[in-house]
Amino acid sequence: MTDPAAPVAAAAPTGPPVASIVDSLAHYAAIQPDRPAYIDARGAVGYGVLFNAVRRLAAWLGSQGVRAGDTVALPLDTAPENARHALEMFYAVAHAGAVILPLYPEVPLDSRLALIGRYGARWLIASGAPPQVAGARVLDPRGYDAADPRYASLPAPRGDRPEAALVYLFTSGTTGTPKALLPTHAQLHGNVLAAACAVGTDSSDRQLGAVPWPSGIGMRYMLRAHAVGAAFVSMPFDDTRAVLGASLAQYGVTRIYLSPWQLRRLLQSPAPARPWPALRSIQVTGAFVSAEEIGLVRTLLSPNFFVSYGCNELGSVTVLGPEEARPQPGCVGRLVAGMEARVDDAQSRRLPVGEVGELGFRASWMCTGYAGNQPATQERFRGGWIYPGDVGSVDAQGRIHLRGRSQEVINYGGLKIWPEDIEAVLKQHPDILDAALVGLPDPQAGELPAAFVVPRSPLDRPLAPGLSDAELKKFCAARIDSTRVPPLFVAVAQIPRNESGKIMREALAAAYLEARPALTGKIG
Repeated sequence: MTDPAAPVAAAAPTGPPVASIVDSLAHYAAIQPDRPAYIDARGAVGYGVLFNAVRRLAAWLGSQGVRAGDTVALPLDTAPENARHALEMFYAVAHAGAVILPLYPEVPLDSRLALIGRYGARWLIASGAPPQVAGARVLDPRGYDAADPRYASLPAPRGDRPEAALVYLFTSGTTGTPKALLPTHAQLHGNVLAAACAVGTDSSDRQLGAVPWPSGIGMRYMLRAHAVGAAFVSMPFDDTRAVLGASLAQYGVTRIYLSPWQLRRLLQSPAPARPWPALRSIQVTGAFVSAEEIGLVRTLLSPNFFVSYGCNELGSVTVLGPEEARPQPGCVGRLVAGMEARVDDAQSRRLPVGEVGELGFRASWMCTGYAGNQPATQERFRGGWIYPGDVGSVDAQGRIHLRGRSQEVINYGGLKIWPEDIEAVLKQHPDILDAALVGLPDPQAGELPAAFVVPRSPLDRPLAPGLSDAELKKFCAARIDSTRVPPLFVAVAQIPRNESGKIMREALAAAYLEARPALTGKIG
């Protein structure tokens, strides 16, 4: 008899016999050199051309003294003319076996300097900088000439051993200060391969990410494509159906990833004059998507709609596919191949099927902790499992059901309120575009649930009658228990989200508390 409390597991993913992202790039450069690996507004770059450029750059890095195990700080410039070179340099550093410390454009200069010092970067790739910055030796890429024949003949160092550290990945920070992961070459390759295989991506695909390269999210989408020999299309993601549809057709895109917020903007945009391109998959990840929204996507955009749940520590954890006709609220599908799941109570005892508790996951590509952060490692990584902070259950069919994040539960005078439950109700209101529930400090109740709503009409116009305090409370009370109706409603222009589409609740609460004396958008 099957143990009802045993962990749920999925079969391992399959792919080419490679052990790193560099292995994968080399593999597809050998078997399909002319197939596009990267496409942007400037054109397409084939796998063969890309890998040749990477090898030359790796030879240059080696000639400058970069060695396996060194940490290289790599600024990633979003300018189109620099994006391709950033891609080549990213793979070249990985080829050499050095550890990549990515410095994204949104990171301020003082924070970049702090990161270089904190993670002990030995090298910094930068143009026109002093010889040393924050203890790192500067390599000026302008000193590299791609046409120099020396770099074609020099040996290109290969240090991408499966067990070697590859790149610093930073968590979203939606529930606190961002933490850093340092996956190995094998771990990151397993992560992106599982995500690509989960929706059937193969070498014939052209994949568009919700965020272009170079960015943290764009890097994951790009590596997912390259793990199976597909093309990654790097371009800004327009959130109107007419413009995006034209771009998809122009670049021959077959699969797209997008955040829930981008999805909702697409659905609310006018219908395009031309037919929407046929896609092999549309995949959304980052936050809850309602059954009503899933139905709209399948009707207006594509029947091949996938909802994914994941975290930075593991990548994609589950996928809910088109076979789910009308999923239950909170259902995020089945585990991706190679993933295991368990549900624990407050004493870390495993719960049986159907019981709600803290969700834990593990996979062969899982990191074992956060870099230089032992307290956070002990909190999240326990007994060979990662507990990302989400609460939910596993049903008898092996599907994962989410209730919310344990750190986001609002304690309203002893009553535990899950923000996603209330947000899902508010988004059903015809005059509300978006919503977020946040707990504000309160001397009597502990936390006061405050509902921040984005009206469909601009804030400089009179609010719709249905958005009055009394009407919103009545609307909620007809759909949820009256004890969970928010006592406070605030109209805002937008809900702050990170690049994954997740609500930045702490930032929202802090902004409200700071502006409270001058607040003019309160409803009621």
